[in-house]
Amino acid sequence: MRILTLLALIIAIAAVTFALQNSAPVAVQFLGWRSLELSMALILLITFSFGVLFGFIVSLFPAIKNMRKRSELMRKIEQQTYENKELNRQLTEVSHQLQMLQPSQPQSQLPEDVSSNYSSDAYIE
Repeated sequence: MRILTLLALIIAIAAVTFALQNSAPVAVQFLGWRSLELSMALILLITFSFGVLFGFIVSLFPAIKNMRKRSELMRKIEQQTYENKELNRQLTEVSHQLQMLQPSQPQSQLPEDVSSNYSSDAYIE
């Protein structure tokens, strides 16, 4: 971003310097329209200003589009965060209910080495 600002400043300084060194009066013609004789510096500065303004206006459309998309994505994040919290609450509630429904007697424990009950030859083809 700083590089673009610096580049814009250099271009502006060059345009002003060019305009000031070319101050002879000229008349501009465009599609049958003819202006009064004005200084070339003034015409160049006006043209440059219109170019900058046009560039700024053109760059606004993608910026506005990005802002809208960002806003929409933020709303989706907020909605999904709310849904996530609600699902976590429901999961906690169901887990609590499940614990309440389970019998309070301890279940029988499986032997630690269950694999010793199976023959290793059963898996050989």
